[in-house]
Amino acid sequence: MSYNVREHSYVVGGLGVTGQACVRFLLQKQATVKAFDTRANFTLVTDPDSDLDTDMQAFMAEKVTCTALSEDYFDGVDTLVLSPGLALDIEQVALAQKCGVEVIGDVELFARLNASTSDATSAKRVVGITGSNGKTTVTLLVNHLLKSCGVKSIEAGNVGRPVLEALQSDADVVVMELSSFQLETTSSLVLEAATVLNISDDHLDRHGTLEAYIDAKHRIFDNAKSAVVWRDGEFVASYEQLITDAKGIAASNAVSDGESNAASNEESLASKNIVEYGLGESTTGFAIASFDGDDSARDDEQSLYITFKGEKLIALNDIHLAGMHNVLNIMATLGICLQLGVSPALAVKHLHSFKAAPHRCVEIARVNDVRYIDDSKATNIGATVAALEGLAPTIQGKLILIAGGDAKGADIASLSPYLNKYVSHVFALGKDAHLFEKSFAHTTRVATMKDAVKAATRLAAPGDVVLLSPACASLDMFKNYMHRGDVFKQDVHDLLNLHSKNDDAVEATS
Repeated sequence: MSYNVREHSYVVGGLGVTGQACVRFLLQKQATVKAFDTRANFTLVTDPDSDLDTDMQAFMAEKVTCTALSEDYFDGVDTLVLSPGLALDIEQVALAQKCGVEVIGDVELFARLNASTSDATSAKRVVGITGSNGKTTVTLLVNHLLKSCGVKSIEAGNVGRPVLEALQSDADVVVMELSSFQLETTSSLVLEAATVLNISDDHLDRHGTLEAYIDAKHRIFDNAKSAVVWRDGEFVASYEQLITDAKGIAASNAVSDGESNAASNEESLASKNIVEYGLGESTTGFAIASFDGDDSARDDEQSLYITFKGEKLIALNDIHLAGMHNVLNIMATLGICLQLGVSPALAVKHLHSFKAAPHRCVEIARVNDVRYIDDSKATNIGATVAALEGLAPTIQGKLILIAGGDAKGADIASLSPYLNKYVSHVFALGKDAHLFEKSFAHTTRVATMKDAVKAATRLAAPGDVVLLSPACASLDMFKNYMHRGDVFKQDVHDLLNLHSKNDDAVEATS
């Protein structure tokens, strides 16, 4: 079905980065548009390469409302494009729906426009990635491997680039990171492959219940041609629904092939359209296996390989991304690339050239064989659990954790089993540092990040890891999680400079 923005009248709700990108796009397409924001003051995100900033300045001055809306505000409007930062239960949305206005997000607008491309312009192939943790890493890694293998691709969505910008790019494939907030206003996005990497308690202040959060995440499968699924993950997919969808596709294909082929098509598609992965051994999908006879193996750990259908792809020892959770991320990435026609054997050759996103379980320094790892992006308990479970099997010595900040009401006590199992000592800072003291006996409260780094360094021995993985938001002490990670790195490097005066065995990585 054709979709032309000039045939619609829009309101854009929320003027953050996404909302302003929507306005720019709609102005460029000469659509009828106005906007509201729930804040009295906000800043225009300038684009020095755009000719639209003059138009945007005029738009901001004339067509933006920051006060309460009345019903007549929606007269003649048929579509509200809601920014993901605004919840569906706010009064402005309720008013729009009362006036018969459809509520969508920018991803849904992308989906409709992408499906309406003319014969002269091919629709972009899209893959979708969501999950409580790791989705940015997987999004960037998929894009990196596709581009390295000759596919013209671009990343977009929750990773930072608004999806409507990707729509206007020359890329053939769009790799989308999708949050639960984006998915709850998306209904027609067709994906070549979709994955829910993992599910943990997060954003319950927005969704209300874990079930509602899971339902929002599972919307990614609604129009997906294939699914990449962690076989041991909890809540990552409804296998029954995925199998039903696969059989439905098979039955549709069987119409042209004849009824005699229906059964074989069902069986084939039900298996082909779901790619599984996990850390156990398996002869299907992606798995882990030990090849004891490998001449290059120096110990048991180095004989472990990621495999695909039982055939080895890469030794775990050759993977530079820290932690077993990143092994899972790599498997999911390879599964997605496979659905776009890039073989795992080809894609895996380019892993070494991938530079991980900052503050996501990245080793930032090594002193006397003590590794310092920045996982400041771990702003919730699930992210820290993933880091602990991922790193622990790879560590020869102790794991020393720096954590704390604003827990946002989360139950830090739920971390206790993981702290007791994996962590030698916690140095806690910030607003809710006392919650770590209550949850783990081996906790020391510190005032600053520098104090935490110094204390952890004094305690650490060769083979140990000092991990910043806060399980909390950062705004009680820092501008954001990036600033927190940068301070951690600076404090670590200050210590490196002190050590390097008397010690040649200092290595820094970035």
